[in-house]
Amino acid sequence: MPIPTQTYEAILEQYSAAMRWMESLGIGLSPGRTAHYARVIQHWTDAYRTASEEEGRQIFPSFVSSMFEVFDFVSIHKAFASVPVHQLTSIIQKLQAAVNGPIDAADETPDSTAARNFLFEVAMAARAHLPERGIEAILDARSDTGVRLNDKKLWIECKRVTTARKIESNVRKASSQLEGLLAGQVGAGHRGIVALDISKILNRGDKIYVARGDNELLASVDRMMNQFIQEQSEIWQHVYQRRNKKIIGTLIRFSFMATSEARNLLVHTSQWALNPRLGVSHSDDQVLRQLVATLGSDS
Repeated sequence: MPIPTQTYEAILEQYSAAMRWMESLGIGLSPGRTAHYARVIQHWTDAYRTASEEEGRQIFPSFVSSMFEVFDFVSIHKAFASVPVHQLTSIIQKLQAAVNGPIDAADETPDSTAARNFLFEVAMAARAHLPERGIEAILDARSDTGVRLNDKKLWIECKRVTTARKIESNVRKASSQLEGLLAGQVGAGHRGIVALDISKILNRGDKIYVARGDNELLASVDRMMNQFIQEQSEIWQHVYQRRNKKIIGTLIRFSFMATSEARNLLVHTSQWALNPRLGVSHSDDQVLRQLVATLGSDS
């Protein structure tokens, strides 16, 4: 995972392009989250060089919270901008839902998570849509999203998990949904994957992770992911014991804002990992390895 280096001006330009594209798809951008993000980035783009310490304290939490979704919207635009509109019906519906919800991620409640849940589903599809590398999103998937990889169709159920104690219930629900879908598929090329976004377990959404330099940041991100899998994988492995053998693994993603003090650089950090189901076949293990290599690459 490379450390991205982009100016605030470049981020604002990319985000504005993403919003214009969404409007061209007929998505109504209410004066809520998406407009707020644009205002916050614009203000910080103009003010960060001269902002007082007090002004920085006031705007920075909102800026950090905004940047999570900004990068998701940008990645979605990059992935699907060249796809004909008539193929994006499901993506458009999810994006329309995704622009609603509370402005700050930290203000989410159990009743107001739907918007960001849909955003994760589309971001998952966008991350896996790289036709030039032989992997592409199934845009009309009956699961939350789907991926076509070689001769396999990978059906993915996505869950954003806000606390560690909710991991088991989310995995149970997602794997049950996959069982129902897999039961209706004809042929041997269908597999199921549970995808978990654990960002809010690590950070509610308005804090920044500080590292002394790029190498420390990269090492810390890897360590966080490895520790999470070591501590929690027993939960989903236990659930899978009674599930269809075609459910072959758990995909984990987290993202947060970090700063590399050596360069005084604010960066968006995103990490993906895949924990195979215990006893998975060699061929399915190879599929998972190829998938996570693509998801973790700098696309």
